[in-house]
Parts: sequence; structure tokens; C-alpha cells
Amino acid sequence: MSSNNLSKLNLPMTNALDNADISNIGFVIPGYKSYIAVTQEQKDKAYRLRHEVYSKELKWVPESPDGREIDEFDAHAFLVCVENDSGQLIGTIRVIDSAHQWLCETYFAETITDGVDSIKSMSCVESSRNAVSVDYRVTKLGSTKLTVFDLMLCTAMEFTQKILKREHVLVTAAPIMGVILKRRGGAIRQVGPIVTMPDKYKIASFILDLAVCKDTYDLYHSCIALHEQCMGKATDGDKSVASA
Repeated sequence: MSSNNLSKLNLPMTNALDNADISNIGFVIPGYKSYIAVTQEQKDKAYRLRHEVYSKELKWVPESPDGREIDEFDAHAFLVCVENDSGQLIGTIRVIDSAHQWLCETYFAETITDGVDSIKSMSCVESSRNAVSVDYRVTKLGSTKLTVFDLMLCTAMEFTQKILKREHVLVTAAPIMGVILKRRGGAIRQVGPIVTMPDKYKIASFILDLAVCKDTYDLYHSCIALHEQCMGKATDGDKSVASA
């Protein structure tokens, strides 16, 4: 089904994990926060950012009259979001469990040598529809070493392990993504050939081992440290108000 047809729909606000507590998934760092979208308003922010990137900028999918980019995979997706302190959504990426159809499974299966089922059997989720606001793509967040993508990836890692109880993430992207993640300490391996799409765009599929990443991906520990600092300051502020 096309994005244009689906964009008129309000997909379910919850899915198979209705009872899972995802309120504690995410990081707060100076000036920014990450979370898993729960409300329709939060999801619509993500769909609109995706529309800016995938429809208007890349022109990979048709533009939608309502300015939202939605496809059939969103019915079972969880959306990782990053906002600045002004409430502007500046990054989003989605996570889909192996119990459901994947984007790669449907359109990019040739990027996996041993077949998609071999990946799904590895306690794996798929991450797709990575979209970052153009103003934040090549900048660090404030005075930190983190980019928007780092914050999204760390949040996706936490969600995948703690809520979905999976240990690997499949990412299909430009080959340079694998190089970048490996340089930054990601435990990543390519699982098939580089494929050239009809528009000459090259893609490949990679697997991230989350258990190893949590040891080797230094920016994950930066996220935790910054989050704890922010939460500590918030707690201290509450104490001072309470004692006033």
C-alpha cells in the first residue's frame, strides 16, 4: 500500500505491547530528550519529519496531502524520537520486532545472503526510517559528543533489550553507515552484498550485537552519564523547593 493511501489513517496508538511500561525508556541530556512515541501527537511529529526527509528531500515516496509519511510497516512499529527543549522533533527512527513483516524483508531481501529468516531467528529487530532534521545532521548536541543519531540509537538499544527482549538490530542503509558505526565502537557486521538500487543508491544490511555494543559503544555510556547528571540536578532542584 502506498504512503499516500496510508497517510490518511491514524494507525493504532498501541500494539502488541499495550501493557509494557515504556515510560522509563529514553534519555534526558542538556537541551534534549529521547523517548518512545506513545500519543498520536508524538507519532504525527515523527511522520511529519519523515515526510520532510523521505518525501520532500529524497523523493523516495510521494508527497502526502496531510504532510505525514506513513507506510504499512508502521502498524506494528515503535517510534524512537528526539526533541529539543523547544519541543521540536529533530530525529526519529522506528523499531519493528521479528514477529512482524520488515521493510528489508519486503523490499531489500537481496542484501541478506542467508535470507531474512536467518536474521529473524537471532533474537533480532529491524530499525528503519531513520530521519534527522537537516539542521542537526552534522552537529553535536550542545557541548556533548553525541549526535541525534547516537541518542536515537542508544534509546533503541535500551528499548530493544529491556522491552522487546531482543539482542540484535538489523539496519539496512548506505554502506558508509556500517563504517561510521564501527569506527564509533559499534559491534556491527555486514550480512550480505552491497546492492545498487534503481536510483543508483547503494545499500547494505548490517547486524548490531547489542550485548557487545553496550561495552564497546562509548557514546552509550555518555548517554547514561549525561542522563544521570540531568536527573540528579532535577532531584536536587525538587529537594530545594521542598525545603523552602
